[in-house]
Amino acid sequence: MDGTTTTARQISEVENLIKQFYEPGPGGDKKQLNDQLQQIQLSQDGWRLADELMLSKELNVRFYAALTFTVKLNNDGPRFDAETAQAVHSRLIYWFVRGAQFGEGIIVMRKLCSALVTYFIRSPVPWHRPIQELAIGLSNFEAIQGVGSPHRATPVFAGALEALPDQEMTALLWFAEILAEDVSRLPVKQQAYARHHANMLASLEDMSAVLQWALGPEAEQTLKEQALPAYASWVNYAQDIQLDVEGLRPLRAFVRQVSDCLTDEALAPEAMAILRDRLDCYSDFFLPEAMEHLASIVNDHIRPRLQRALANQDADSYLLVQFIVAFGCANIQQIVEDPNHELGSRAIVKILMDVLTIDGIPGDSDDLAIHTIEFWNTYIEFINDTVYSLDPDEQQPPWVAYAKSILNQTVGLLWNKLWIPPASTSKSWGDQEHDAFKEFRLDSTDLMLSIFAFLGKDMLHQLVSFALQSLQIKKWRGVEASLFALNTLSDNVLEDGATEEAIEALFRSDLFVQVADFNQTISSQTRRTAIDTLGSYGQYIERHPEFLPDTVRFLFASLEMGGLANAAAKSIDSLCSTCRTNLTHEVPGFLTQYEKFLESPTNDPYTKQKIIGGIASIIQALTPESAKAEPLLALLANIETDVAAAKEHASVGETEMTELIGVSALECLTCVGKGLQVPDDVPIDVYDEDEQNLSEGSFWHTEEGHAIQQRIIGCFSVLQVVGTYSEAIDAACQVLRSGFAETQPGPFVLPPAVTVNFVQQCSLNTPQLESVLGTASMLITSSSRRGFKLSDEDATALYSSVRGFAQTLGQSTNDPTVASECIGMLTRLMPSYTHILFEHITEALLDFTLSAIDATETFPKRSACEFWTKVIKPQTEATSEDSKQRIAQVMASFGPKLVFTLVQQIGGKANRSDLDILCEPLKALLLHQSGTQVWMQQALSDDRFHGQRLDMEGRAKFLRHLLSARSDGRVVKDAVKTFWAACRGTVVSFS
Repeated sequence: MDGTTTTARQISEVENLIKQFYEPGPGGDKKQLNDQLQQIQLSQDGWRLADELMLSKELNVRFYAALTFTVKLNNDGPRFDAETAQAVHSRLIYWFVRGAQFGEGIIVMRKLCSALVTYFIRSPVPWHRPIQELAIGLSNFEAIQGVGSPHRATPVFAGALEALPDQEMTALLWFAEILAEDVSRLPVKQQAYARHHANMLASLEDMSAVLQWALGPEAEQTLKEQALPAYASWVNYAQDIQLDVEGLRPLRAFVRQVSDCLTDEALAPEAMAILRDRLDCYSDFFLPEAMEHLASIVNDHIRPRLQRALANQDADSYLLVQFIVAFGCANIQQIVEDPNHELGSRAIVKILMDVLTIDGIPGDSDDLAIHTIEFWNTYIEFINDTVYSLDPDEQQPPWVAYAKSILNQTVGLLWNKLWIPPASTSKSWGDQEHDAFKEFRLDSTDLMLSIFAFLGKDMLHQLVSFALQSLQIKKWRGVEASLFALNTLSDNVLEDGATEEAIEALFRSDLFVQVADFNQTISSQTRRTAIDTLGSYGQYIERHPEFLPDTVRFLFASLEMGGLANAAAKSIDSLCSTCRTNLTHEVPGFLTQYEKFLESPTNDPYTKQKIIGGIASIIQALTPESAKAEPLLALLANIETDVAAAKEHASVGETEMTELIGVSALECLTCVGKGLQVPDDVPIDVYDEDEQNLSEGSFWHTEEGHAIQQRIIGCFSVLQVVGTYSEAIDAACQVLRSGFAETQPGPFVLPPAVTVNFVQQCSLNTPQLESVLGTASMLITSSSRRGFKLSDEDATALYSSVRGFAQTLGQSTNDPTVASECIGMLTRLMPSYTHILFEHITEALLDFTLSAIDATETFPKRSACEFWTKVIKPQTEATSEDSKQRIAQVMASFGPKLVFTLVQQIGGKANRSDLDILCEPLKALLLHQSGTQVWMQQALSDDRFHGQRLDMEGRAKFLRHLLSARSDGRVVKDAVKTFWAACRGTVVSFS
């Protein structure tokens, strides 16, 4: 290797350092020792020193020597010449064979294996058949030592394997295992590692020969223990490189031997892990005959073991359940379609159902139930795929009746597992147990959704029956489990009217009367789930208003209970919104209840907002419009009280209470605005539309209607004390937006000047300024949709505000989100307000939009591209001649700048994901601007052009391609992407 001499003193010093490093306790400064040892490892005589240290009697010293080989190979290996590589190769094999034959321990031997694998990877001289060479070396140590006859025949590989004792075969298996693990980390598609993978594939046959001995019927158990992980490593490697079916043949041939290991309790865990991985991710790895053999072992050995383990609560039941689940999922077609199969399809289903019957709570004393969910998901998925792919007149398969029976039983077993734990149990739980139980419930109900698609109303009847039976004997945890499952199914139930009648018995029972009786000892979780049921089935209650009284009384009673208030408020909001037309006569009572609630300790911002929003939903359903005035004023009075309170707290410097109450007031106002919106599903009488507009909308144009709107606008005065808080600005924007969606006059359809004034009062330091600008853009858009225009005064004010924000911002990169919204509003001003935009537009503002295209952030780039596309395209007939002339002047002045900016971007400066955005103004230019060709020629030949890797010929070819395809947007996009790649150097040239 190298020619330096290692003295005895050097060896002694290194041995002393190693002993200090590995000795128990402080052992000196470990970091300093490690640094010294690392310097020695990387030194020129590190090779020879490691060679000498391998003869030490100290285990730690020999381990360090083996480690040094690996370090030196990683550092020096790529620079080996052929002679050095051969010398290193020979010495490594010598120490490996010597260690294997002289009984070296596993720690040193595995580190020597790592060194050999590092040589395989790092040496520039290929090592073609490493497993074969090591096997031959193990059987002919004299030749490796150089003491044998040079003419002595080298034993053939098969003969070498036959001659190896278990100790040496074990070392060979260690090497093979580490070889597959390490090479699997090398990228398959990189040319630098192609030869390594080629050598591995050539060695697959050698590995197969080793496994024939190590997993053969004559092999000892201890040898099989080492063979199984080696086999697993090679199978994983083969999968990582996506070896084809034929290439996998040598490895697939050993499935039967690995399966046989399942009958040996010492070998079973490792064999089970190997087979489970294949069953989980690549069941086609198993040949049909191998799967049948595995099925017989599962039926004859694994299933009985699991039954015993479940009965005795053995620890290995966990692995057994996971294995049977994997086996069941891999063979799901047979299990579903042939439940009476001789190898136990019915038995697999039965044992996995038995797992769900064991005592214990999932996530706590039962860790098994959650693992069965995967199987049942696969089971029902196969059934649904099969059943729903049948033609309407096609007969159902014969196994359907049995599958329904199994799934009905499974629903019952899952329901039993959904029961919340007793308080005495859950109070001792930590986060892990709570999260695990919650995960099981969610997974179980997701599974029930899939089962419901197959069983339909039979499953509903079953769950309702469980609830009513539990209610009758006051098993409240059973009631809660039923309601929890029914809540998950609500959307599907309500979509299918045929199944809806199944839940009638639940609502006709005295369930909600009993849970509303707070003198009964019922857990808060049960009441919360019952509250959620009312929110989930609001549409059903809407169609059956006879159930409303009991449900409403229960919800308002629950508001007074601390642990139920939030859930109750949420369901009140949902129920009021859904059943608004059936509750209009209850408005006075609701307002009274709300006033009472405001005095209760459970009054907090969330509950208050939900309830006031729910009441507003009912007010919306009142007719005529004048009937809404009195109850709406009552709600506004409560909000005004909060506004006044916030100002009072601000006056005495109580900032925390100012923010809490002030923001809550605006958020309550938002909820009222949303509640008063006309629902999307309200029918419109197209014949009476004009008459309705006059009669219904006229109230909000009266003095009384205007007075209510002024009260709403007056609530914005709270921004004087909370206008520096993001939540307040966002809530104010939501209030304004709540009127934009309306097509008829209403209390929150405020004059445009309100929004305009709001924008004018903002500065660049206003929090959530992007939300403010977005709201102004929505005003412009909604005005056009509702068929009226903003006044020139309002439109000019919005433009002036945007221009001021952009001027203060300077560059779009200083705040990309605000910049994007500024440019977006300019775009919205076209075409209706083009005359205002281009009468006042400045060069600085146009430069601002160009800088946004040139920036790296996507949102301002997208907005600016949209703006210029709209400018370039022909204007509408409504656009005045003066405006058209002004736009032409802008294009004549800014066209070259725009084209240069776009060319810079598509010339490699932009991200690839932005190319589609940039193509839009480019396509508009090609179609509608006659000067585009000249501008592009100038941009492509400019010395500042970003894509200098592309020569002038390629640029000219690109321009010709664009000009010939200007009317074909798809061709333009493809050309731009190729041009971008050529400028980036990822393709040779533009073609």
